[in-house]
Amino acid sequence: MKIIRNTQPVVGSVCDAEGVSFGIYVNDLPNIKLNIHENVNDDAIFSYVLERDKDSYGDFFYTKVEGLSEGYYYTWSVQFEGREHFLIDPYGIEVVREENGRYFNKIAKLVPNDTTRLHIPWEETIIYEVHVGHFTKDETSGVDEAGTFNGMIEKFDYLKDMGVTTLELLPIYLWNRHTLVNRHPVTHELLKDVWGYNPISFFALDPVYMTDKENLRDNFKAFVRAAHDKGLEIVLDVVYNHTGEGGEGGPIFNFKALNRHAYYRHYHEWYMNCSGTGNTLNTSNLLVQELTIASLRYWVVEMGVDGFRFDLASILGQSEDGNWSYESLIKKIKEDPILSNVKLIAESWDAKGRYDVAKMPYPYHEWSDVFRDCVRQFVKGDKGLINLVATCIVGKELHSLNNASSCLPVHYVTAHDGFTLWDLVSYNDKHNFFNGENNRDGSNNNYSWNSGFEGETEDENIFNLRITRVRTFLGMLIFSKGVPMIVMGDEGGRTQGGNNNAFCQDNELVWFNWERQQEFGDLYEFVKKAIALRKTLNWYYENDDTSLSWHGTRLNDPDWSYYSRSIAWSIAEEDKQVYFVVNNYSDSLEFELPEAKYGWKVYLSNDGKTDGEELEGNNYNVGSFSFAVLVDEE
Repeated sequence: MKIIRNTQPVVGSVCDAEGVSFGIYVNDLPNIKLNIHENVNDDAIFSYVLERDKDSYGDFFYTKVEGLSEGYYYTWSVQFEGREHFLIDPYGIEVVREENGRYFNKIAKLVPNDTTRLHIPWEETIIYEVHVGHFTKDETSGVDEAGTFNGMIEKFDYLKDMGVTTLELLPIYLWNRHTLVNRHPVTHELLKDVWGYNPISFFALDPVYMTDKENLRDNFKAFVRAAHDKGLEIVLDVVYNHTGEGGEGGPIFNFKALNRHAYYRHYHEWYMNCSGTGNTLNTSNLLVQELTIASLRYWVVEMGVDGFRFDLASILGQSEDGNWSYESLIKKIKEDPILSNVKLIAESWDAKGRYDVAKMPYPYHEWSDVFRDCVRQFVKGDKGLINLVATCIVGKELHSLNNASSCLPVHYVTAHDGFTLWDLVSYNDKHNFFNGENNRDGSNNNYSWNSGFEGETEDENIFNLRITRVRTFLGMLIFSKGVPMIVMGDEGGRTQGGNNNAFCQDNELVWFNWERQQEFGDLYEFVKKAIALRKTLNWYYENDDTSLSWHGTRLNDPDWSYYSRSIAWSIAEEDKQVYFVVNNYSDSLEFELPEAKYGWKVYLSNDGKTDGEELEGNNYNVGSFSFAVLVDEE
């Protein structure tokens, strides 16, 4: 092996017939050492020290090694803060961790995934947010390769049959799971970050969900192809607002040593912490913007994914001082000719209190915490919400905050962080004791109601009330005009025992229990039927609401008063009409129905009536805290 001079600068590592080119940004350091390894557990077979000016253009160091090809490993090493650090290449597409904890970058060629993205319209999209490991790790899953992408493939029929179109995966990039000092109060085991929201690479996959640990990219590409073959999209939950390096005293994987002031925001010499994790990526810096765009394009072009959900997306829309900027990374992503044609979803706030919901430009679709909080309070029986409830049903709650907001909101009642839907109706308070922080972590503002008893109970009346309220939540979620997002297991009564911040749990507390799902099979069927009906209604594809009418207990006379806790609406279409009603009073109510052409039948209910039952007369009795759908069709 030898160095080839006067080569073209590239980032990361790039193979050609002559050898491999390497490039990396370095600031304030006089040199950086490139080490080549045949195996990660053996000594380097070739090393070269790149010197500033001799091997760099300004802060960009680059070289080319003849006689080198894909399959070899390399590290960058620098002398920093008194010792040698071996760095993950920011543009490294495969990263391997050896037995002593050192990371190696693997030289690999780019081969785009042989798949075709589905481009499912937003109006037809049903999102299922899922943790890859938790979904099949429980022994009740019955899959051959539990807790892996391959294990999830075995459950694609279950998801497709339910009506899901799009899987939103919690982070799968290589992450630092060793960020905690707290221990499990019972086992005394040091807890780890299991969700993956502390990335240390924006290109490399974490091996934890892989069956084939030697061919991570091929394993994931096969997963994407299998999803597309089933008609399922893959959206990645991505974190470009911070990294797993933490703040002062945190570990060093790359950015801190390479150029901390370019890669991270600072307040004087201190790391800014807008993410709640110790650091904040400086997303207004060109280095970070180029890296992010390259990473996103890689996942689309090379890996074949269908879109992204941006964690704490407000940070990507801010200037270095933390204020909103209309010339931001958010804008660059949405103007990119590749990225503007995939699904873009934004969580439009940050951890320092910045709230930018309804500010995201087209084509971003935003998580609607307005819908979440409104529906949670309404189904709990709170007053003063009825006008906002109606606004949420027609999907205009974000437009009401900002007239420029033109995309359908992403509607959700629960998400990965917070109560599951079953826990939302079973607990008044969080129960996070197993997280090792004396129940201090997690939100106290849950808008939950335990339905009469805290936690699991054998009381049949309370259990039935919980089932009823879960159906009401699911009905309002699916039949509102937005993009519904269902969280893993909410269709099967999944519980976390009241833990609303289970990011550090990887056990039966959080795993999807498939036996419990079968016990709650009526909920799955409810969701399946609801989605099936939604897909037949033209209203969800129209830009206006002229076919919708509002009702109260009396026809065309909705109760818009402060005390109102019920609402009904009907959609009139050419071949049928559909009547939706929700009653969150503690007593049943009698509702007057529109005149039927063919006869009203119960399509969905949660108050004991038989689905498909033909109604007599022009009234319908709706039980307390109940939701129902009636259909008038030939």
